[in-house]
Amino acid sequence: MQKNIKNIIFDLGNVIIDLDIPRTWQSFEHLLGADFQEALKKTNPDNDIFIQYEIGRITEEEFFHTLRASTDAPVSINKLKEAWNAMLLTIPKARLDMLAQLKKNYNVCLLSNTNKTHLDFVHGYLKTVYDISDFEARYFHTPYYSHHINLRKPNADIYEFVLNNGKMNPQETIFFDDMPANIETAKQLGIQAVLHPVGREITEHVEFLVGQSSLVG
Repeated sequence: MQKNIKNIIFDLGNVIIDLDIPRTWQSFEHLLGADFQEALKKTNPDNDIFIQYEIGRITEEEFFHTLRASTDAPVSINKLKEAWNAMLLTIPKARLDMLAQLKKNYNVCLLSNTNKTHLDFVHGYLKTVYDISDFEARYFHTPYYSHHINLRKPNADIYEFVLNNGKMNPQETIFFDDMPANIETAKQLGIQAVLHPVGREITEHVEFLVGQSSLVG
C-alpha cells in the first residue's frame, strides 16, 4: 500500500480506455499503402506529425491533410479519422465507478498524451454508451491533455507543470501509466509512479495500492 496519498493521477490510454494500437497502423497501411510511413518521411522529413499533433502544434485538419498527401490513392478525411480512431476500444463502467468513488476522497487528475480526434472519440463513446457528456468534470478535479498544454510525456516539464498547476506534493501523489519511460521520469521527480501493465484491471490495481475498498460502488 502506498503511503500519504492525497493526489491520484491516471493516464488515459490502456489505463482508463483499452487500446489496440496495431489496429490503427494496419488501417493506415490498408488506406495509404504498406510504405506510407516512408512516404510520409519524404513529404515531411523534419517534422514528426504524430508528435506535433499530440502537442497541439498542428491542427486536426493539417494532420489529416498531411497523411492524405503521403499517397496518390483517393482517401477521404473521414476514412483517415476512422483509421486513426481504430486503436480506441472500450471503457468498462467499473472504471468510471472507481473514478467517481476516488474523487470523493482524493484529488483525482488525468494526464494523457492525446489529440483532438481521439478525445472527440472518447467523448462520443461515453455519450453513446453511458449518456455521459461531462466526463472530465464528473470524474476528475483537473484533466491535463498534451494537445491542450503543449507538453507531452515522458518529458519532465509536463510533470512539473502538473505538480505546480495543481499545487501537489510529489511524495503525496501516485501516478498510474502503462509506459515505462513515463513512469521513470515521474519517479525521478519524486512522484510515487506505478507501472500499470497492459491487461491488468486498473480497479484492482488501485484498490491494492491505494487501499480503498468498494471502488466500484
